[in-house]
Amino acid sequence: MTAELTSLFVGSLLASTLVPGGVEVALYYLYQSGEHGFSSLLGVATFGNTLGGIITYFMGIILHRGLAGFGWHQRIRRLFKLEDKALSRVRKWGIPALFFSWMPIIGDPLCLAAGYLRLSFWPSAAMIFISKFARYAALLWVFSQPWFTAPSS
Repeated sequence: MTAELTSLFVGSLLASTLVPGGVEVALYYLYQSGEHGFSSLLGVATFGNTLGGIITYFMGIILHRGLAGFGWHQRIRRLFKLEDKALSRVRKWGIPALFFSWMPIIGDPLCLAAGYLRLSFWPSAAMIFISKFARYAALLWVFSQPWFTAPSS
């Protein structure tokens, strides 16, 4: 794997944990460079972002198991962005709520809530994967269209 693809993987992984950030600009640059194919970029970005979502899911399990009995549990929940909105959405909709894990701002708390609520791992991981795959496939499709031009600085 080249340094560019490694950077895309790491960036995708971190962007899907509770670390803020995005990789859209890097993905666009790598696509436009022509050095890497559509499927390589799709696979690396999807795998990194899915792995980040799964790590966030396990952070939710750890949060539930290790901190539920402590008085400072609410502070830790806020620190990890485990919001009541995310918990209520995941309680209401279950695993299908994770289809929206691709979305900025709300996606990471959904993965965290799924782990915290102890939703089944494999179906959760599959939904996270489907969501991330759809996001990057759509982005790369847009980048490949002749009508799309990136904003210039």
